[in-house]
Amino acid sequence: MKKWIVSCLAILILAAAANLPVEVIIKATANSKEQIQNKVQSPVYELELKRWGVHNNGTHANETTKGINSALKWAKEKGFKTFKIPDGTYLIAKGTRQADPDARINLVSDMTFFLSDKAVLKKETNEFEIYSVLYLGTDVKNVTVKGGTYIGERDTHDYSKKGSETGGTHEWGTGIEIVGAENVVIDGVKLKKFTGDGIIVSGTTITGSTISETYLEAGGIDDKGNLIAAKGKIRTNSRKVTNFDNPEYNTYRNIYFWLPKGIDQGSKVDVFYYRKDGSFIKREKQLSFYSGESTIPNDADYFKAVFEAPSTKGVKVNRMTVDISKNITIKNSDIGFNRRQGISLVGSDGVKILNNHIHHTNGTAPQSGIDIEPGFYPGKNTVIKGNTFTDNKIQIVLAYGENARIENNRFEQSLKGTVGVHAHKGFRGELVLKNNTFNGTGLTLFSRNSEVINNQFTKGEVKLLGKNIIFRNAKLLDASLSVGSEEGQEVSNVTIQHNGIRPGVLYIWNKQVHLKDVTIKAETKGKGILFGPGNNENVYDRLTMNDIDRKGTVLPAGTYNRCSLEVGKLEINREGKYVLNGCAVKDKANLLSVNDLYGKPVVTIKKSKLVVTENIGYGAAIYILGAQKFELLENTILASKNKSNTPLIKLGPNGTPNSTNVFAAIIKGNKIYSKSALYVVNPTNGGKNAPFYKIEGNTINNAK
Repeated sequence: MKKWIVSCLAILILAAAANLPVEVIIKATANSKEQIQNKVQSPVYELELKRWGVHNNGTHANETTKGINSALKWAKEKGFKTFKIPDGTYLIAKGTRQADPDARINLVSDMTFFLSDKAVLKKETNEFEIYSVLYLGTDVKNVTVKGGTYIGERDTHDYSKKGSETGGTHEWGTGIEIVGAENVVIDGVKLKKFTGDGIIVSGTTITGSTISETYLEAGGIDDKGNLIAAKGKIRTNSRKVTNFDNPEYNTYRNIYFWLPKGIDQGSKVDVFYYRKDGSFIKREKQLSFYSGESTIPNDADYFKAVFEAPSTKGVKVNRMTVDISKNITIKNSDIGFNRRQGISLVGSDGVKILNNHIHHTNGTAPQSGIDIEPGFYPGKNTVIKGNTFTDNKIQIVLAYGENARIENNRFEQSLKGTVGVHAHKGFRGELVLKNNTFNGTGLTLFSRNSEVINNQFTKGEVKLLGKNIIFRNAKLLDASLSVGSEEGQEVSNVTIQHNGIRPGVLYIWNKQVHLKDVTIKAETKGKGILFGPGNNENVYDRLTMNDIDRKGTVLPAGTYNRCSLEVGKLEINREGKYVLNGCAVKDKANLLSVNDLYGKPVVTIKKSKLVVTENIGYGAAIYILGAQKFELLENTILASKNKSNTPLIKLGPNGTPNSTNVFAAIIKGNKIYSKSALYVVNPTNGGKNAPFYKIEGNTINNAK
């Protein structure tokens, strides 16, 4: 009661002094209580410099580093959820050895590590090959790293020293190092000038064993877990190297198989789990070495593994259990001028890289904006979205790992001899590239089962080099496209505008490919528009090509349906099957030349419209110099303005006939119009021993 009376009296006094209504003071008091309650629920601790011996003027590196780490532990114990570092430059100690844990900030769990806008964590100049400024280890979960600037010492680093376990490349100096942490957000930070990476996300080995020939025997295991004889297979025979006695397995429930020796190349592993009494639990079949993860059942006491090998002699495999970083988000950050990578993913699952500027990575290989290269560890389920990449030596490299989406990014490259997005054949699973803009850089895909959708490319090269790639809805400006080096590629709805800046527009390799609705408008300046051997099974639906310079092009093998070709003289010059079906071919003087420079082709042109708009040029409008077979069927052929006596169609060369190079020809059912032509079809120089050519059922106007 007394407390209530005092509170009421205080409110009346405040109201009188401020000349305000009593209800206003009551409301303000209530708001203050609410603010206090909110502060208690989400407490923020701002680093007290004097209390912890921390200096914010770029001096006293050892004291500053130790003080921040001590303050972090204290703040965690006291229940603070945000640790704020105020303005200033904080020098992080160089340490006394490689990867010195006392020479970095070691983040704790359940904490927001917040740097004010003018706060800088700067690494002290050193000679060590491995270091980091901020470290998030395997026991760190549920943290946010926000704001501020992290600066390395690449400009003053001593590169002359070599560690006992390193290669002397000095490429492991990192701004933020994440090793097996989970649920991490890095938001709005700046990282620059590290000897290695701005950020590295990795894993670590927890435990394992070596399975050698001592612990192996001949035979396999059936689907019910029973031991069976099996030619070409060997299995483990001892629980000594396959048990789960180590207490680490209470936390980490995975197995990987690394570094196989004496085992068939390209083979895989089958794993069978058993309880302590020997009863069978489950099997996991066909796991890949290195990346194939097997999940340990809760009630498993040991496992047996089956490998493909002719005998146990010389066989050795490492069985490992690992911890990788999971559910990591890197967003709204500026990562630039680092020496090795902007961001490395070398052991991760579920990384999102969103709305960052990653730029000017150079100095030591690979020099990538982002590098997914987990090696032994998995590196899977990565999203790279909304970022800008500027002048990295390699913008993105997918060396290994699996499953990635690269969407809505912008790649800007002004440097020569650089690489855009590169996916190695070792990258597995689903790869989707969607709605990206490439300027001055390109795309190289060796990985299979990839989708490339709604992208734009300017002044770069696009090379589809893996199986079963879908490439659609693309715009290319002064960029080249290479397809058909592996089977199952599909290309559709592609527009290419080319101004002759670089040689080549579209190259077709020799594996089966399907192109649909591809439009090329070019000013080639004689550098060519279409190249490559093609494949007899290729299909080109609605291919449109227009070369303003009329320099001509060589057609790859395959079937062209409803194409439109206005490029100057078409040439077919190698072995293969060529079909033009329902196409439109137009030129001022020459339409087609067929020869056997690289083998005898089989050519069919049917139900097409072939138009010469001015006088027929040298040889003939359609000039057949060498072919296994040539067919011209049910076409409309127009030369309504021609005033020369050059034939429309000629079988065989000019001059004295040699042995024939045209072994069969059918010209049938065509409608042919010419204002003036001495011969519509001239087979008189077909060559010695030429066969009968069938020329029948054609409608001819104004010519012989």
